[in-house]
Amino acid sequence: VALWILATALLMPFTDGAIDPPLPWNIPFDLYIFAISYFYLAGSWRKTGQTLGMRAWRYEVVNEDGARISWRQGLGRVLAAILSWLLLGTGWLWILFDREGLALHDRLSGTRMRRVTSDE
Repeated sequence: VALWILATALLMPFTDGAIDPPLPWNIPFDLYIFAISYFYLAGSWRKTGQTLGMRAWRYEVVNEDGARISWRQGLGRVLAAILSWLLLGTGWLWILFDREGLALHDRLSGTRMRRVTSDE
């Protein structure tokens, strides 16, 4: 959310100080926020396997081989996570029924979360 606030603040000088959509959705602004979110998430996952929050909880995202994920997998994971939210969180409940304990967005994107041990 802090990233979205900063990204919106950067636009304010160019919008007369307001982001006021004439329709229920402001498609250009929504795409801008999506792009900012994607590059933060996928970039973090590509570089270190972790976002700031994942570092605190000592988890990382890897592909099925245990290596860093690709930009394409990052996009798939972000889009599938949106689907998980649209399904009212059932994408995360999927973990309870998946034989490998993967969330729906991990299953769809070919990624997985793993705990970072102290010796890594």
